[in-house]
Amino acid sequence: MIARAIWLFVLLIAVPDFWIYKRYLHHKGRPLWVKVVWVLQSILLLAFTVVLLTMRDFSPRPQTPLNIYLFILGLWTVPKAIYAFSDSIGRLIRRRFASRINWGAVIGGILALGAIEVTVEGSTSGFRELEVNRMDYYSDQLPASFDGYRIALFSDIHLGSYEDADSTVLNAALDSIRMLKPDAIFFLGDIQNTQPAEIREHLWALGRIQARDGVFSIMGNHDYSKYFGGTPEEKAANERETKDLQRQLGWRLLLNEHTVLRHGTDSVYIAGVEGNEEKNCKEGHVDVPVAVEGIPDSVFTIMLAHNPRYWRAAVLPHSHAQLTLSGHTHGGQVRLFGISPTDIIYHEDEGMYEHEGRHLFVTKGLGALIPFRYGVPGEVVLLTLHQSK
Repeated sequence: MIARAIWLFVLLIAVPDFWIYKRYLHHKGRPLWVKVVWVLQSILLLAFTVVLLTMRDFSPRPQTPLNIYLFILGLWTVPKAIYAFSDSIGRLIRRRFASRINWGAVIGGILALGAIEVTVEGSTSGFRELEVNRMDYYSDQLPASFDGYRIALFSDIHLGSYEDADSTVLNAALDSIRMLKPDAIFFLGDIQNTQPAEIREHLWALGRIQARDGVFSIMGNHDYSKYFGGTPEEKAANERETKDLQRQLGWRLLLNEHTVLRHGTDSVYIAGVEGNEEKNCKEGHVDVPVAVEGIPDSVFTIMLAHNPRYWRAAVLPHSHAQLTLSGHTHGGQVRLFGISPTDIIYHEDEGMYEHEGRHLFVTKGLGALIPFRYGVPGEVVLLTLHQSK
């Protein structure tokens, strides 16, 4: 992770520290030990950055060093950067208007304290929050036998993140799915961070969830080898094991393919596409035409697609699937003043969307690569299908 934006991390650490040193600590009246401590903490954090840079995986195992590093950045480095930026702007404004007070420093101090609060809450209670949300979907194309059909949805559990974090939210989510007693369960991808070893550690817990018509799953981008730094042979072996472990759980893994659910004389098709987003990789990419090949146009179809961007890019133009279910966005993981980062990045990042009578539902998911959520609780969704007249 660090290697992909190394200069951003270096600048985030070094520039605010240099600014604050020149602004407040460089004066002759400051004790020497204060200056030494300030310079030393900056050097140590930069050294920590270099150490993480040498790790071959995007998210190392164990993930503890990365989590500690990011927590320090949020608790110490980011607040300093916010304060330094606001203080510098305030100084320019004070000179321009000959003001006696540097309001930038005041505002920067308040914002820095806010950043600390977000870091602490998001890394503790925020990540452990869970919602069980109920959604109703109506379609005049749904067969009568499936009126009232109940589907439990969950996504993005990122099992490797529970090495350091409390597993309470994971266990609570799995217990909630069992208590809902759905007709079917859909898992929408990203069962791991980087390696199938994460799944092996939680096989017993995952094996507890069952439904009358079964558990259906797809692969997310983290379920491939994009974030694993091994050889091509190691990557291929990891991907095979990730798939095999889901099948070992009894889950019906859909890899650009479909299956059929039958109730009485009525049928509903479940199609699932792959989610490999690694460049120059020939395998594992979404292929909607292959996934729906052989499905009659007249049959109601539910598409499972990890990334909601697939909906407009591939599902709408290459299939007749009436309902698409996605995850991937985590709801942005952070929501401040009603605004989340994914509001800007994605057209559809959370909830239900419609286009010419066809729908997409995006769940906020359960976990995250980094065990952090603020204002965006993890969720399990009970989706009930209704036949509209």
